[in-house]
Amino acid sequence: MPRSQNNIKKKTNGKIRQKTLRRWHRWVGFTSLFFVLILSITGLILNRTEKLGLTQIRVQNEVVSTLYGLSPTTPPIHFKIKGHWMSWLEGRLYLDGALLAQNTDRLVGGALLDDLTIVGTENSLSLYMSDGALVETLDSGSLPGQITALGQSDTGDVWIDTPNGRFKATDDFMAWAPLPAAPSPSSDQTEPAPDKISEKILLDFQGQGITLSRLILDLHSGHIMGSFGPYLMDLAAISLIFLGLTGLMKRRPGDKNRRKDDKDRRKRK
Repeated sequence: MPRSQNNIKKKTNGKIRQKTLRRWHRWVGFTSLFFVLILSITGLILNRTEKLGLTQIRVQNEVVSTLYGLSPTTPPIHFKIKGHWMSWLEGRLYLDGALLAQNTDRLVGGALLDDLTIVGTENSLSLYMSDGALVETLDSGSLPGQITALGQSDTGDVWIDTPNGRFKATDDFMAWAPLPAAPSPSSDQTEPAPDKISEKILLDFQGQGITLSRLILDLHSGHIMGSFGPYLMDLAAISLIFLGLTGLMKRRPGDKNRRKDDKDRRKRK
């Protein structure tokens, strides 16, 4: 094969390689731009964490709470009792928006008797002092049946509804006397609580939020996007390396010869 044909073939192959390289460089650049920007901007901010005081700033809103699992998965339950609000949210028990107890079963009703707060769940009845101290818990063995509702009569008697009927507490909750099933004033119906109460409960449930430094760090690492987030940010870092290498390789091999030919033509003119 003549030498000129070899040169033409080499030039053709070189052009094809360069065209393919430019196409990949452009495609990787476009597809990774968003994650590369996040990686770069958050990296710059994290280098100045102390100067910006990011560890002192706390973020608390619905979006962040959802991302970090700080939002409740079920709505709260509210009972209005003698002008007070007893609420329950995913194991947390509240009275007028203040935390009373944790790790409790679902609330089915409550009552206020002197300085005692009576809390009923399906299988237990708990008595708390006004300061939240637990006095006693009656389990299913001390109850006439599973509690479906709990309330208080006008005379102050505490009663519970069970599959076996309605019973009134006697002898300081040591015994139960059957009652007629006639309706009486009670707290066995849930009601929407005032916004102030609901907001206090949600604020307590979500805690103090997270620091801004942690939010930015999780953005930088990709952890905020779930289990696949770190892999996406790894790909963004790899794409930066790829773009740098392909950028260096984009210089065409024939550029030097073309510059020499252009110089010779200018001399001939």
